Amino acid sequence: NKEEEIIEQMTTLPGVKYLKDNADFALGIVTGNNKRYVLDKVCPGAEPVLKGNDVFKYNFYPGGNYLIFEQNKFQQVAPEHLYRAPEKLIYRCINENLIFAYDDGQTLSLNSANIIIPRLKGYAIKYILAVLNSRPVQYFHTLSFSSVKVLRKHLESIPIPPCPQIRQGQIVDLVDRIIKAEDSSIRLKLYDQIDQHILDLYQLTEEQ
Repeated sequence: NKEEEIIEQMTTLPGVKYLKDNADFALGIVTGNNKRYVLDKVCPGAEPVLKGNDVFKYNFYPGGNYLIFEQNKFQQVAPEHLYRAPEKLIYRCINENLIFAYDDGQTLSLNSANIIIPRLKGYAIKYILAVLNSRPVQYFHTLSFSSVKVLRKHLESIPIPPCPQIRQGQIVDLVDRIIKAEDSSIRLKLYDQIDQHILDLYQLTEEQ
């Protein structure tokens, strides 16, 4: 019952928003033949391409895979402007945990790392990133969906709590700091600070 109460509180919060109809979603590239198209060294025209296990919360770390982007040769590919968006979130699509990284470098990804570009008016993409990477949202996702695949319909149903601009600025500042931080103890402190903001925005009590 307590679990249900928490889920209900998160979804019925006044002013809560959803990504449904407020975001662009795109699959990573399905080459149809990774042995042929995914290279392990740079060659002319090749650029880094991410796999799911290169993606972590807030950051990604290219794993030494490269691709020459030739759209017409691949089995399935999203419109190029989605991969080349000025800002986007890249997430692992097969994982029990929600793992979202921020990308402003127009990085390509394979189909184990999908893309979301939030378009919620008045909400910064890095604020959405903080919400999606938070423990409350992980709790919501785990209890609501018994799936190791992170599906679009699941992401569209995650409640995004309302947040005034000043507080968004504080959260975005923490996100910027965590993206730059390399020391794991500093990162953990920043995770906790971000999560405390998100818990407060969902109006969850200490006991909850």
